[in-house]
Amino acid sequence: MDHEHHPEFPESAGREPADAPFQPGWKRNVDIAHWAVDRIVSGFCFVVLSAMSVVVLAGVISRYVFNDALSWSEEFAIWAFTWLIFLGAAVAIGRHGHVAMTFLSNALKGRARDALAIVRDGAIFLTLLMFVTKGIELSQMVGGTSASLQWPNALRYAVIPAAGVIGAFLYLTNDVARSASRVHRLAGLALSVAAYFALEGGALMPLLGGASPSVVMLGAFFVLLLLGVPVSFCLIASVMVTTWTGGMLPAPAVMQNAVAGAGKFILLAIPFFLSAGYLLTLGGLSSRLIDFANSLVGHFRGGLAHVNVLNSLMLGGVSGSTSADAASTTKIIVPEMVKRGYSAPFSCAITAASSLLPNVVPPAIAMLVFASVVDVSIAQLFIGGVVPGIVLAAALMLTAYIIARRRNYESAKARAPYSEVWRTFLRAIPVLIVVIVVLGGIRFGVTTATEAGVMTLFYVFLLGKIVFNAYSWPDFYTNFRECSVEAATVAFLIAASAPFAWILIAEQVPQTLIAWVSTVADSRILVLLAMNVVLFGVGMFLDLTPAMLITAPLFMPVLANFGVDPVQVGIIMIINLQLGGVTPPVGILVFVSSQIAKVQPGLVFRAVIPFIVAILGVILLLDMLPFLTLGLWDLLG
Repeated sequence: MDHEHHPEFPESAGREPADAPFQPGWKRNVDIAHWAVDRIVSGFCFVVLSAMSVVVLAGVISRYVFNDALSWSEEFAIWAFTWLIFLGAAVAIGRHGHVAMTFLSNALKGRARDALAIVRDGAIFLTLLMFVTKGIELSQMVGGTSASLQWPNALRYAVIPAAGVIGAFLYLTNDVARSASRVHRLAGLALSVAAYFALEGGALMPLLGGASPSVVMLGAFFVLLLLGVPVSFCLIASVMVTTWTGGMLPAPAVMQNAVAGAGKFILLAIPFFLSAGYLLTLGGLSSRLIDFANSLVGHFRGGLAHVNVLNSLMLGGVSGSTSADAASTTKIIVPEMVKRGYSAPFSCAITAASSLLPNVVPPAIAMLVFASVVDVSIAQLFIGGVVPGIVLAAALMLTAYIIARRRNYESAKARAPYSEVWRTFLRAIPVLIVVIVVLGGIRFGVTTATEAGVMTLFYVFLLGKIVFNAYSWPDFYTNFRECSVEAATVAFLIAASAPFAWILIAEQVPQTLIAWVSTVADSRILVLLAMNVVLFGVGMFLDLTPAMLITAPLFMPVLANFGVDPVQVGIIMIINLQLGGVTPPVGILVFVSSQIAKVQPGLVFRAVIPFIVAILGVILLLDMLPFLTLGLWDLLG
């Protein structure tokens, strides 16, 4: 599976024109145009994210300090988020920044691979073409003005056709130095235009006119997935296919449903917490946590492996991003582990496995995604992840200890003196306090998740830039700009999944699943075990966010029928689906760590097996012992 955008992958950040100084003139000009559009649009995303952050923070200050809420701030933030989502998604498609399955194209060679690339590109261009045509239709159909801002409602949806044009240009002009790629893109574009007019003319009606929309949609989804089309595009394109077979939703309504799916104030917490994680790493604040972790557990056998896990546990409370944790920890800790005698594959394996923790420990991005599709309290979900996060960290540390003893890694040494523990703790307090404020504020109803996210973002910014002056303004701009695009790709997945889930629910697929499960499983534990098996298989091929967006609406009615609490389901689902990040063929966390450390991925996949076994053991504990996810909330009253 292709990686999501991350600073560790330089190709995802747009090419500099100077990369190919000896290109023919026209290629050079196209390359410059691509680079300029990428920079302008991603720069606009930076402005939008900055404006969202300032406006939401102003609303928080106004409400708590002056007791006068800015009535327009929430509406402005949601509108801005809509623009960020679609423009960021357009930039990301030009950078190959959307997550996709590529094992089929990797397995093919020669003409077969070229043919697959043309069909894949055609499907991508067809989706972007639908953005343009159906987005224009939607903008023309929507009337009136917004409630608070009094802006024309059509303005909010006008970003969809704009994103279609920008995305098509950036995707067409990327990799122009490679003639084969250029030919594929042009052939794909021509194929998409021909397919569009054929489909608009009713080409599918004789074949699929009477078929169930959900069956057509699921069939199209898996075909597109195998072709290597990005998952978010698979979701929205497969729903579009149903509109050409007389489906339930007309095409403009699909677009409107997608915008509504991501247009929730709670989802603004995603870019805020993600940005805080970026700035935490940029400001070098994570090194304070590593020093503190080393003073606590560095003296045990395999001490640096335990530091690796404990760092992810503490860092997860701020960053909430698994890929960011895997990348930063690999850069900082893995070289030191290798220097102290650990094998490189083991060092990458413990790094990849412990990188699951940021999505288990609050404020996890995955929890916000789960809450967007399931009716559950964010506060309860955040608190519910604390104990499982600690148990998971303990299981990973125990596994690392056993392996360290067998392989004679890093002998135990003298415990750090209390003065050293106290010194590193004091240095880490500015970062640790974020977790306390976030959890406390949300748990006791003082702030919402979105408000906590924006306050965390500005607090981390003040620490890194104003207090410690750890980075320059150009560094801030570059990282915040790239973060805006990454946040958009996550939110675009949520938007794309909304009409997909709507079709499934309207076709009563969850109800059918409930009836089927009731015939094969007659107890709560058996249903949870069945869910675990399905999720493990799904997670091997789909990234956490799209997998959860697809499976949560299906499984929740089934599990609710057996009295399983949605908080318990959410935590189990998040941990289980993340196993795909450390298992082939996808294994994004393994690939991130192995690429940075320059280790063969196959060796890391082999080294991570004991940690996968430990994680599966924790999942079984969470299945059987609901109090692990629900007990802390009850204890806090």
